[in-house]
Amino acid sequence: MFNITNKLTLAAMLALLTVVGFTSSAVNAADVSSGDGFENVVISLKTDPTKDSEPACVALQIGMNLLMSPGGAAPADDVTLFVTTGGVELINPDNSIHNRTNPKPVCTTPNGVKTASLQDLLVGFQGLGGNIMICPLCATSRGVTEPTDGVMGDGGSIHNLFLNADKVITF
Repeated sequence: MFNITNKLTLAAMLALLTVVGFTSSAVNAADVSSGDGFENVVISLKTDPTKDSEPACVALQIGMNLLMSPGGAAPADDVTLFVTTGGVELINPDNSIHNRTNPKPVCTTPNGVKTASLQDLLVGFQGLGGNIMICPLCATSRGVTEPTDGVMGDGGSIHNLFLNADKVITF
């Protein structure tokens, strides 16, 4: 028959084994997301930044952060901003985002002190190695044939972009 000490000892051992099991599973999941050792992140922007700049600001700042190594974290190997539906306005040369000589600071940076324009964040994102892929149907339906940045995707490149993505973030 079990006395209270034996029951407590058994409960403590089970709790310890459970914690160790969950911890090792979490560590393994964090270390290997796709198993290929290459971190591909797609950030999909569908919100029109001329109507609401916040999603584009956040998407670009997260993309830049992923390409850096904050706090010693490993940076992503590849980050692609996929602009779709209204998000293609970010790369439309004919809208108010790109035709200003003094770009309007609409984005607050993560430290909350400085502000940045969408143009500045777009330049920063690409300067850190970020890529931009454009939905061709979305762009042409909005009259965008000569985007300011990025490459027009096609069926194969868009298929592979999402098929090979370890993570997709949507704004």
